Amino acid sequence: MKKNISINLQGMIFHIEEDGYDVLSRYLAEVKTHFSGYRGHEEIVADIESRIAELFAARLSGLKQVITLEDVEAMTAKMGRVSDFQTADEAEDDEEILAEAVASGSAQGTYTGSRPSAGYSAGSNAKSATTAAAAEEEDGTKRLYRDMANRKVAGVAAGLARYFAVNPLWIRLGFLALMIVFPILLDGTPLENFSEKLPAISVLTYIILWVVLPTRFDGTPTDEDPVFKKLYRDTDTGKVGGVSAGLAAYFKTDVVLIRILFIVGLFAGGFALPLYIILWILLPEAKTASDRLRMRGDAVTLSALDNNLRNSPFEEGATPVNNRPVGTFLENFFTNIRPLINLLGSAIRVFVGGVMTITGFFLLLALLIMLGVGLGMIPESDNVFMGPLPAYTFFNGLSPWAVVCFFLMTAIPALALLLAGLGLLLRRTILTRTASLTLLGLWLLGIVGSSVAGTRLAREFQHEAEVTQSTNLSPLTSAQLVLDRRYSDNGEWVDLDLVPVDSGQTPRLERIISAKGATEEDARQTAATSVAHSIRMPNDSTLSIDDHYTFQPGARFRGQEMQLRLLIPRDRTFRMNESFSNWLEDDNYVNGRAPIHPEQHTYRLRGSKIECIGCTEEDLRGDSNDGGYDEPNADYEAGQADADTDSTDTDMHINIHTDEDGDNVRVDVESKAAQFSADPARYGSGRRSFADLRDFSRIEASGAYYVHVRQGNEFKVEAAGSDRDLRRLRVTRDGDQLVIRSRDVGFMPSLSFSQHPVLIRITLPTLRVVELSGACRLNAAGFQNEDLKVEQSGACVAALDVNVPNLSIDMSGACRTDLTGQATFLSVDASGACQLNALRLPARRAEIEMSGLGKAKVRVREQLRVDLSGDSDVLYAGDPDNVQQELSGSSHVTKISDSE
Repeated sequence: MKKNISINLQGMIFHIEEDGYDVLSRYLAEVKTHFSGYRGHEEIVADIESRIAELFAARLSGLKQVITLEDVEAMTAKMGRVSDFQTADEAEDDEEILAEAVASGSAQGTYTGSRPSAGYSAGSNAKSATTAAAAEEEDGTKRLYRDMANRKVAGVAAGLARYFAVNPLWIRLGFLALMIVFPILLDGTPLENFSEKLPAISVLTYIILWVVLPTRFDGTPTDEDPVFKKLYRDTDTGKVGGVSAGLAAYFKTDVVLIRILFIVGLFAGGFALPLYIILWILLPEAKTASDRLRMRGDAVTLSALDNNLRNSPFEEGATPVNNRPVGTFLENFFTNIRPLINLLGSAIRVFVGGVMTITGFFLLLALLIMLGVGLGMIPESDNVFMGPLPAYTFFNGLSPWAVVCFFLMTAIPALALLLAGLGLLLRRTILTRTASLTLLGLWLLGIVGSSVAGTRLAREFQHEAEVTQSTNLSPLTSAQLVLDRRYSDNGEWVDLDLVPVDSGQTPRLERIISAKGATEEDARQTAATSVAHSIRMPNDSTLSIDDHYTFQPGARFRGQEMQLRLLIPRDRTFRMNESFSNWLEDDNYVNGRAPIHPEQHTYRLRGSKIECIGCTEEDLRGDSNDGGYDEPNADYEAGQADADTDSTDTDMHINIHTDEDGDNVRVDVESKAAQFSADPARYGSGRRSFADLRDFSRIEASGAYYVHVRQGNEFKVEAAGSDRDLRRLRVTRDGDQLVIRSRDVGFMPSLSFSQHPVLIRITLPTLRVVELSGACRLNAAGFQNEDLKVEQSGACVAALDVNVPNLSIDMSGACRTDLTGQATFLSVDASGACQLNALRLPARRAEIEMSGLGKAKVRVREQLRVDLSGDSDVLYAGDPDNVQQELSGSSHVTKISDSE
C-alpha cells in the first residue's frame, strides 16, 4: 500500500504516489530555479507544467488512474533534466538558489545533495534506451515501413508521413484528394480520362504498399514525436499576421519565398488574399516557447527551451519591438469591434432561433390537429383541409397505427426544429442524450411504419372504374333555357360539356364519375357512393349547376374525378350568364370565337359547337383566322380618345438562327407591344371602384392585369372584368404606393387563374415609380417634368408616353418596353430576354447595361455608354459625340439611320 497525493498541473488534477511526488517536486524546483533568470519565467514554467500534464494524461487509462514513480521517470527521460545542458558555473549558482529556496520552504520538494536519486538514475536508463527511429537517424538511413503505432487503417499513410517527416494528416488528405477532388476538378479537361483512373490507381497503390511494406509497432506517438511539426502563426518574425513566417517554419524554407508566392497568387486570380485571411483566422499563434518549438518540429524538452530562450533577441527587461504594425493594427481593430460582432451574432442567433421556434411550433400544432382528425378525436369537418381536399377523406382509408406512424415521421422533425430554436434562444441543449436517442428511435419507427402503410395504401389505387349518373331535367319546360353557374370554393373542380340530342327529348345532366380501388368492383362502388354534386331549378327555364363536387361523409379519397355533360335538344335555344360562359372553353364555340358579352346573346347547338344567334363580327372575340381566344384587338380602340396606337397580339416568338454547319446558334426572342383597349365594356359586366385610395405616386402591380394610367388632377382607380375575377382582385395603398395583386383564394391560388383579362384604369397627378411583375401590361401617358423609374420582371410589357428629365428602366426576364416622348437622361438595366424600343424617345444621354438575349433600340443626341454581355444587341440612331462600348460574348452595338 502506498500513499497517494493529489496535485494540480495547469488546471488538470492527478493522483500521484508519494515517492513519485517527491521526484516530481524536486524536478519542478530545479526547473523553476534554472529559468527564474529569464524574462517571463512564470510563463515558461507554466508551459513546462502543461507539457508534463500532457505526458501524464497520455499514461492514464480506465484501469490506471494513479501516476507512479515509473511514470515520473519516463517523463523526465522525455523532457530531459536541467543538469543535461547546465555548465558547472550555472550548476553551482542553481545549487545556491535552490538551497535558499529549501531553507525558505518554497522549493516544493526535497533535496539530498548533488547525488542523483534513484528516480533520476532510472530516468537516465530510460533515456539511454533509444528507439529504432533514433538508431535510423544515427545510421543516416531512412526506411519506409507501415507505422502501426499511429495507424488509422493499415499504417501506410502514417509510414509515408514518418518517411517524409510530415504529419500523417497531409498524406491522408492527399489520398482523399486523388480519389475525390481531382476527378471533379479535371472533369471536362484534356486530363479527364486520366482523372477517371485516379481513384482506382490510388486504391491499388494503397493496397500494394499495404502488402509490400514491413510493419513496425514501436513508433513514437504523433503528438509526442518531434519529427511531426504543428502549424502555427509566427508573430515574432512575421510582418502582418505571421502566416508566411509560420508556413516557412513548418516547411523549413525561406520566408521570402512564401511571401513571394502569396504576392503572385494575389495577382494570379486573387485567391491568395482569402487564403491568407482564412489561415490567419484558423491558425493559432505561437505564443509560448513550446509552441515555437512545435512550430519548427523541435522536441519540447528543457534543453530545447533553454536554447530557444538563450537565442531570444530580447533580454531581461527589454521591450519587444513591434515588427508587424499592420498585423497588430488589424488584430487590435477586430479586438475592439468584437463586442459589436458579438452583438450582431447574438441578434442573428435570436432571429434564427425565433424563426425556427415559431415554424416548429406551428408545424407541430398543424400535425397535432391532423392527428386528432385521423384518430377521430376531432369531428369530420370540411374546414380542415389537406391540399384542396378535406382531411377526413385521406384518414378514412388509414388505420390508426398508420396515422400514428405518419405523425411520428413528420412531427418529430418539427419537434426537433422547435427544440433547436429554443436551444439557440436559451444557449443550451434542451434534450438529454437519452431523450434524443429515444426520439430518433421513434422517428425511425415512424418511417418504417409509414412505409408499410404506404405500401398497403398503394394497393387501393391499382384498378380504375367509372359510373355514369343521369338526372332528368323535366321541370325545364320553357322553350328557352337560362344556364347559370354556381361558384364554390370548396370541393373539386368539374368540367362541363354541352352535348346536342334529338329534338323533342327532355334535357338531362350526366355525371361521369371515375375512382380507383383494389378491384374494379371496389372502384365502381367508390365512384357511385363517395361524391355529391348539386343542381338547382328555381323555375321552368333556369338551371343552376355547381362547378365543384364534394365528398360524402365517411368517404375515402381514391382519386375521384367528375365530368359533367349537359344534354340539350337541338330545337331548344338557351341563354347563359357571363360566369357560365367563362366555365366553357373557346373551342366549344363555332370557329372558336366566343361573344364579348355572352349574357346579351341567345345560343343553340350546331353539331357539337355552340352557335351565337344573331352575333356579328364585332360581337365576337379574336380573329376568325386563328380559331382561338385572342386579346382585345385594334377594334377595341374604336371611339377611345385616349388610345395611343393600335393594339396587337402580344404572343412571344422565339427564333433560332444557325449557320450552315450548325455551330453558331443565335436566339432572338420577340414579343409584341403592350397596347390594349381602355373601354371597360370590352372586359365584362363587373365593375369595382376604389374611391378611398388617394395620395399615391407609386404603382405596384403583380399578376396578369391590364393597367391603364393617365395623368390627371384627381385620384381615381377603377376596375372592369368578370365578377369572379374582380372578387379576387385586391387593390390597397401602402404609404405612397398603390398595390395591385390577386387575393389568395383557397389552398393553391394559382389554380384559380383566369384567362380573361381585368382592366384597371388609374388617374393620378404625379407618377414617380412603377413596379410590374408577372404578366402585367402597362400603358402610361401624360406625365411630365418628374423623374420616372420603371421596374419590370417576368413577362411584363409596358408602353410609356412621357416627357421627363430622367427615365430609369430596370427589366429582368422576358419583358418589353416601348417608349415615346422625350428624356434628358435614359438609364436601362436589363437581364434575360428583354426588349426595349426607344426610337420614339430621343434622349440627350443614355446608359445601357444588358446581359443575356436583350435587344435595345435607342435614339441619342450627345453621349451613349453601353455595357453588354452574352448575346445582347443595341441599335442606336442619332449622332452622339461620345460612344463608349464594353462588350463581351457575342454582343453587338450597331448604328442605324435616323429614318429607321
